[in-house]
Amino acid sequence: MSKKRLVVIDGKSVFYRGYYAMPNLATSDGTPTGGVYGFAVMGLEVLKKLKPDYVCVAWDKPKTNIRRRTDLYPQYKANRKPAPPDFYVQVPILHDLLDAFGWPLYEIDDHEADDIMGTFAVKAKEKDIETILVTSDHDVLQLVNGHVQVASLKRGLTDVELFDKSHFEAKYQMTPEQFVDFKSLKGDASDNIPGVAGIGEKGATELIKEFGSLDNIYDNLGLIKANLAKKLEAGKDMAYLTKKLVILDCDVPIKLDWKQADVTNTKPEAVAAILQKLEFRTLLRQLPDKMQVEAEVVQKHTEQGLAHNVEVTKVELPAQLESLELKPHTELVVHVWCNGAHGADLTEVLISDDAKRAYLINATKLKPENVAKALKNILEDESVPKIAHDTKAVFKAFYRLGVEITPIHHDVRMAAFLLNSLIREQGLTRLAQDAFGYEGEDLDDVPPEKRLDLSGTIAPTVWKLYNAQLGALNKIPKLAKLAREVEWPSIAVLAKMELNGIKLDGSKLRKMSTQMEGEISDIEQTIYGLAGKEFNIASPAQLADILFEELKLPTETIKKTKTGYSTAATELDKLRGKHEIIDQITKYREVTKLKSTYVDTLPDLIASDGRVHTTFSTAVAPTGRLSSHDPNLQNIPIRTEEGRKIRKAFIAEKGHTLISADYSQFELRLAAALAHDDDLIEIFNDGVDIHIRTAAQVYGIPLEDVTKEQRRHAKVINFGIMYGMSPHGLSVATGMTQKDAKIFIDRYFELRKPIREYIDKTKKEAHDQGYVETLFGRRRPTPDVKSSNWVVRAAAERAAVNMPLQGTEADLMKMAMIELDKKLPKEAKQILQIHDSILVECPDKMAKQVGDQMQDIMQKIYKLPVKLDVDVSIGKDWGAL
Repeated sequence: MSKKRLVVIDGKSVFYRGYYAMPNLATSDGTPTGGVYGFAVMGLEVLKKLKPDYVCVAWDKPKTNIRRRTDLYPQYKANRKPAPPDFYVQVPILHDLLDAFGWPLYEIDDHEADDIMGTFAVKAKEKDIETILVTSDHDVLQLVNGHVQVASLKRGLTDVELFDKSHFEAKYQMTPEQFVDFKSLKGDASDNIPGVAGIGEKGATELIKEFGSLDNIYDNLGLIKANLAKKLEAGKDMAYLTKKLVILDCDVPIKLDWKQADVTNTKPEAVAAILQKLEFRTLLRQLPDKMQVEAEVVQKHTEQGLAHNVEVTKVELPAQLESLELKPHTELVVHVWCNGAHGADLTEVLISDDAKRAYLINATKLKPENVAKALKNILEDESVPKIAHDTKAVFKAFYRLGVEITPIHHDVRMAAFLLNSLIREQGLTRLAQDAFGYEGEDLDDVPPEKRLDLSGTIAPTVWKLYNAQLGALNKIPKLAKLAREVEWPSIAVLAKMELNGIKLDGSKLRKMSTQMEGEISDIEQTIYGLAGKEFNIASPAQLADILFEELKLPTETIKKTKTGYSTAATELDKLRGKHEIIDQITKYREVTKLKSTYVDTLPDLIASDGRVHTTFSTAVAPTGRLSSHDPNLQNIPIRTEEGRKIRKAFIAEKGHTLISADYSQFELRLAAALAHDDDLIEIFNDGVDIHIRTAAQVYGIPLEDVTKEQRRHAKVINFGIMYGMSPHGLSVATGMTQKDAKIFIDRYFELRKPIREYIDKTKKEAHDQGYVETLFGRRRPTPDVKSSNWVVRAAAERAAVNMPLQGTEADLMKMAMIELDKKLPKEAKQILQIHDSILVECPDKMAKQVGDQMQDIMQKIYKLPVKLDVDVSIGKDWGAL
């Protein structure tokens, strides 16, 4: 019979991990929940993997927990900063969660959580109960023995290293009992304990391995090298003081209530209620058996109320398909399943003309073209509004079969995103969970054998989401109008663009790959020469050693991580000009990334038609901007030689031409319009170079006297100011001193008072109304502007200021794409949308006509006080545009 098991969780340690891992997590009303979520995730992992019989939580009692140790050493933990206020806001919420879980929390004056954990481990041993201590604090490793293990949190919330005695000894090359003496020598920077000055981890390990204990080391100083012995002698008092601070008190006057800690004390209804209240609905599905509740209890707490098992008729015989009768002139829910690359092969269609009935049509048995023929009339009937969860997939499936579906009336995925652009997942299952507390099977990745059964849930789920979202959208008329006139019509355009794809000459990229191999090798040799040795350039640790140990580059401004000085691109930028190796490393990273991300990967993504078909997502960026993936064609750099070479591999079909129409200075023009900056509007409308004019105004000089450098300074601030560019940011970007950068920004805002007022007004709206919106009513919630964490709050304010600009830009771009789809000749096909530009492919003979048409349509897409300027370029490959 196996022993019973106690798990003791270091509460604040786990709570901190969740808080900093998910700083932006909050409920829909803005209540911060990151720490609680992290604790809940970890708690469920504990139950799942460790299978305890008893669980309790040890907590550091605020203000008094370290009193005993600070009496010994006043500097103990003096480097610890107090947690932000929204950390403490979550503590009472955590107490409610622990109460529902049935896990008692213990805290006591003068003793830290580690001491409580050690005490409970001793009490458990007396009862022959084994203990696992869950923490990210290594101090408790001294407790590991035949009865005690430590589950040490490494990264995130679920990456755990389990230490028993043998694993500890193999990793640290000492016994757990020796760990205290090891730390007495090494010290602990996280607790502000110095240990013996000049002795680090390696030195402490070697001393413990050789002499076994702190006492034995000091009894044998004569056997130790003079230099090291001198350090030990000087640091003797601190070594023994450190030992007193590090060693845990396992006799804390606190009693563990075993009955209360029994895992059977969990309250399933309370767990369901609090997880629902905190909007942790995914966790509801992951609860272990002991925390599960009956379906009717979940329904009581979640107001589930979702109709299941509507009548679904299976259609797999030709006669059934021919006799299929659907209600005329009424809304129609359509859902598809497809196989093959990019969902090329239609396998099944779920169609429902009534919330109480649905049909599952087997396109594999009946053949897709026969299904398309049977449904063509109703799908193309403009009097029949179509509703779907993923309308783009429906469009693509039927476009391939010659069916021009029209119109789209509602897309529940996109509507959910419009109503809350911060939601990270818009799968049907997740939407049903969030809206109705759905607790059934996965509705997104449904295997063929389950589709008939789950169709009876999918159809009513879409119907109910549609009705709920319709009501919500109608309360925001401007947003509802955006949905009807921009979002729904743009889905059809994107479906066509994805199907069109763009031709790629894979041989050009394969040749380029070979050339880049040589270039990378040359850069490597240059870096090795500058470093004086060969090393793994891709290893942050080895690179840091070269830069900061071998080459002695300055570290004053370089961020430090747990493993040493950072070598991230932002940190290397601070070293630019200090040593030529920095430019070479940057170049190495750029070339290797382009090679692996694009040059070596793209040829494998060429479809049978010789073209690459990206996927455009409309529900990722909260601004509404499109994102491209599988592959991402929006991030191929345009300003580097390698990036241009990659773009040159994207070509027009024989006898065809590529045309790019690009909005010029789009965001700046929109900033002028939204801020009602009449001077800026006039500059644009007069066709004056905005950067020269800005430089002339800021420096107080005539236009003709503006230098290239002054124009560059003005350009940086013009494009950076709406992103919250600071004097430091401007100085880094331009080489100005920080003092000059501040003067420049102050002068800029004197000239551009409307821009300053617009920024301030937008921040105020974000705070006061809880959202900001575009010119056309697209919204972004702004809960984080109320965060007590300055970094989170400042980032949220910058995003709030930028959103109306980028969001209005996204809205106008979609409007332009819809209009181009209507008015361009059928032979001219939109194939890509990249940031501010649209790429079209058309026959050579109509290139000039199509280019002029694109320019005219895009410039006149919406009447603004500022002119929209569109640059058009024509060529045989993307790199030439």
